[in-house]
Amino acid sequence: MLGMVYKVVEQLFAKKSTNYFPSKYILEDTATTLNKGAIHPPIAVKEGFRGRLEYNVETCTGCGLCSKVCPANAIELYPALINDKKTKRIVIYLSRCTYCQECVTICPKNSIQITSHFCMADYNKYNASLVVGFEHRQKFEIKEEGSTDVQKEGD
Repeated sequence: MLGMVYKVVEQLFAKKSTNYFPSKYILEDTATTLNKGAIHPPIAVKEGFRGRLEYNVETCTGCGLCSKVCPANAIELYPALINDKKTKRIVIYLSRCTYCQECVTICPKNSIQITSHFCMADYNKYNASLVVGFEHRQKFEIKEEGSTDVQKEGD
């Protein structure tokens, strides 16, 4: 019993290990306070942390291996026109991603990388901030009749 009380008191005074979320929606006066450093400063992520995925559309060959190995079906292939050649490219839905790193491991051109960026909270899981490669899709996709910009649940 005394050990448990000691542990609770110890945790009350321990250094904070989390940051406020979502940081992009914080109020202006809170942002000013954070910039002054008066509240908890950002905490560095540990080595090996699996954060936001990055996608390099220029090195991607459109082989589709990443979408085949994704256990969460978070990667979608779409037809694209790049340098006047018909090919395929991907978008990654971070709201579905389990950050298992299978796509990073299997990509033969290292077009998908995992970063340490962790500020990804959003109210809309299909917002462009949570779809990696969304801006490239808008630029390069070959539209087919009946196609939509975003793959919804169950599609």
